[in-house]
Amino acid sequence: MRVIGGRYRGRRLATVRANVRPTGDRLRESLFDILGAGVEGSSWLDGFAGSGAVGIEALSRGAAHVTFNDRNAAALRLLRKNLGLCAIEEGFEVHRKDIFVLLRQLRHPKRFDFVFLDPPYDFGRHVKLLDRTAKCPLIQEGAMVILESRRKSPLPETPASLQPVREIHAGNSRLSFYRRD
Repeated sequence: MRVIGGRYRGRRLATVRANVRPTGDRLRESLFDILGAGVEGSSWLDGFAGSGAVGIEALSRGAAHVTFNDRNAAALRLLRKNLGLCAIEEGFEVHRKDIFVLLRQLRHPKRFDFVFLDPPYDFGRHVKLLDRTAKCPLIQEGAMVILESRRKSPLPETPASLQPVREIHAGNSRLSFYRRD
């Protein structure tokens, strides 16, 4: 796994096999091709950060700030290792919380432009996750919420305050894009 574009392009990222399913290079490349120049200067929430590949890619492409979160201590160690491999020392913060607790408790000086959610494929609480994300006051109006899920799984019901925008597939994965009203 590597950083696809931007200032850290080509840097290799560490991965592990157990309990972390990183967003693959091809899917990340498609994601950032779609988002394009909108990433520059933006603020991100990477709610299930794992290895940190998506948030690191955002920083590489000019995001101003990424809030990484994962409740798995091993994933956070891997994330910190990858931040070190890319020599990223600022523009981020790291939390170890359940996503629902984070969405309720997080205080941040800037509201998020992008929210990337990549829960385990067997998470089972996708509807609640989208609903709580849409209601979080730190998610600004017009923000893009991106949900990664198993391609063959049914899509969760969309909360009224999120509008489906687009869907893409790569391998076994699907990215669903929603705009917050």
